[in-house]
Amino acid sequence: MPFKFKQDRSSLTSDEITQKTYSCDLWRGGFEGVLSSGAQTFCLFIAIRYFNAGETTKALIAAAPFMGMFLSMVLLHYASATNWEKSAWGALPSMITGACLLVAAWATSLHLFAVFIIVAYICRSALLPFITDIYGDNYPSDRRAAFFSKPLLLSVGVAALSGYIGSTILEKDIEYYPLIFTFLGFCAFFKAVAIYKIPSKTMDQSPHENPFGNMKYIWQDRSFGYVLLTWFIMGFANLWTLPLRLDYVTSPQWGIEGSAVFVAMIITVIPETMRMLLIPFWARLFDRMNFVVLRMILNLSFGAGVLLFFMTSNPWVIGAGSALIGVAFAGGSIAWNLWVTKYAPPGKTGAYMSVHVSLTGIRGTVGPLIGYWAVGLIGPRYIGMVSCAMMLLATLMLIPEIKHGRRKTA
Repeated sequence: MPFKFKQDRSSLTSDEITQKTYSCDLWRGGFEGVLSSGAQTFCLFIAIRYFNAGETTKALIAAAPFMGMFLSMVLLHYASATNWEKSAWGALPSMITGACLLVAAWATSLHLFAVFIIVAYICRSALLPFITDIYGDNYPSDRRAAFFSKPLLLSVGVAALSGYIGSTILEKDIEYYPLIFTFLGFCAFFKAVAIYKIPSKTMDQSPHENPFGNMKYIWQDRSFGYVLLTWFIMGFANLWTLPLRLDYVTSPQWGIEGSAVFVAMIITVIPETMRMLLIPFWARLFDRMNFVVLRMILNLSFGAGVLLFFMTSNPWVIGAGSALIGVAFAGGSIAWNLWVTKYAPPGKTGAYMSVHVSLTGIRGTVGPLIGYWAVGLIGPRYIGMVSCAMMLLATLMLIPEIKHGRRKTA
């Protein structure tokens, strides 16, 4: 049999499709872990420490992945007009990410570095609805989280390891950062290949004339829309603190001014290690438990972690908060990626996911801008308190939805 770079989906059995998807997704997860460490640690760290970036530039870099989430709905709409496979559309943005990271690696000015980093991480997130749509097509409904959890486990493990190795290199000499970003760029290329090789269907045709037509599902499916509302409140409370966590332990303004290794431990290694340990546990719960109750538990875990993180400058307390945030992210990453498969009708998984991803993009784009503005007014301790209160509110709002969550359990 001659070698084929990619097998035709129609020539495979359902079990072969599942196993081929799982195999390729393991590779995707490994390379995604390296890119994730770049988003969490290296991009902002270099912007702050090497280029002395201002508040607006820092906020835009932090918001870049979420700009991509928002724009994913637009990309999905125009992609649906083609006969390309979903995996091809998932691979294309990752190729652009790789090219931009290679340019950013050797940029000599802050503005050039920032522009290409922002474009790179916009593209990294824009592919998410295509990947979730493929999971909905290729994985059995009662084992989706089980299959998805293994690549995710690999991703967070690689993120923790690459975050530590990269920060150790920067600790020796920050001038080595171009090598790190060059490596990130090649990982994006390899991730694109892994996605492209996943067997997938061609794009579903969009029934809408405008790229934001999928937003109608928010009010047409009231249960879906209500969960999205609570998720928006909780997600905003979490996402506006994401860049502030790094800034809190990096900038001299708050009195901690941690080393590269300390920053990587707090921002990447500790939470990613906790995610790696607990992803299998949360994956089993996702497949078997009332999803709404699971979401409520995760909200409370996030709230407690954020409160601990910002309430003191004690590194042990900050570390405990970081660990608790990692515990919540272990379940949150599974729930975030797969929950629409419990709500979406057949053939609508990509459309539902595009709505969820775009709303995440809105709060993730606006959140860092508001966060940097608010922390200057009230300080990091009150930011933690406000965030915790918002997460508690979102949890209480989910109580009436528990009865619907029972019907969404596989």
